[in-house]
Amino acid sequence: MLKRLLIIVLGLYALTSCMENHPTPVGPQQMVFSAVASHSTKDIITTTTYPTDVPFVVESVYYNDSKKGTEGSSFMTRQRISFDQSSGVWKPQTEHYWPEGGYIQFYAASPDLPQVTIDPEHGVEAEWEIANEEDAKVDLCFAETTEKCALHPVAVPVVFYHALSQVCIKARTLKDYSFSQKENGVIQANAITVVLDSVRLNGVISAGHFNQELRSWTYGDPIKKADYKVFDSEEGLALKTDRYENPIFSVIGTMLIVPQRIPEDATIDEWHHIQIRTSTTDTTTGKVLSDITYSIPKFSSIPLAVYCNRLVLDYKYTIRLALGMEDSELSATVTDWTETREIILGDE
Repeated sequence: MLKRLLIIVLGLYALTSCMENHPTPVGPQQMVFSAVASHSTKDIITTTTYPTDVPFVVESVYYNDSKKGTEGSSFMTRQRISFDQSSGVWKPQTEHYWPEGGYIQFYAASPDLPQVTIDPEHGVEAEWEIANEEDAKVDLCFAETTEKCALHPVAVPVVFYHALSQVCIKARTLKDYSFSQKENGVIQANAITVVLDSVRLNGVISAGHFNQELRSWTYGDPIKKADYKVFDSEEGLALKTDRYENPIFSVIGTMLIVPQRIPEDATIDEWHHIQIRTSTTDTTTGKVLSDITYSIPKFSSIPLAVYCNRLVLDYKYTIRLALGMEDSELSATVTDWTETREIILGDE
């Protein structure tokens, strides 16, 4: 029995030694990607990460040595990269494998549209036009990275930046206008509400050519401009105050705009009305003596360049409108895409 047990142990040892001395060969590794955000996000309204349902495109060049001073060869030509739910990574439409040595320079663009191209030497370029409000919801992003093939990451990190500027428009009432007064046994109550009806952004540059290598925009001749309907409501939006009578800002529109120096004739046009309900009540009997509601229409056209003279790519600009019985007021601030810091324009 002891002899039989010894034979089994020796057999297991021999098998283990064989396995340790002859590891299974590892072949070329398939190339996959991870899409992440920089300080910013892909979508301007709903998400904080790159959405898995929006494919992007990649081109890459292979270099024997570091990129500088060497001649490269095309490695990946406009590959559509889609998210694979089963593996949790982004995969190209055609399988690619890592070379044993050298370097690969990657450029990525989002979204995958015909007007968005990638030059393998200079990066993303785009002929971009924002003709209407629907176009102003589409983001344009770019990314680049260089990876050493011998020490490549598990997934190529695609860190997207925004080629456009984000413009957020908010509105508030100038103050709480409601009041009541008591005199000779009669209370007069005046419920006064500022109601926003419509906001237009007029005369901004709407089209241009983006170049990733230069991080710049150029514009055609003549320069294309557009008017955008930021907000429009038949019933209107009542601008409110908090319980301490402090005006509350309401977000009325967020758009993606071509980066630019704001034209001098660009304006913010807004329509609002003052809704007034005035009633008188006999304090002795409680009888309502009168109850009348009427409204006063108001309109203002404010030069935008006075408050915000330029839009820079990958930044967020917040335009704040304050409306009421007096002349409308406007202020503007610039922040990074996720508002971790704020600069009041004109004071920077």
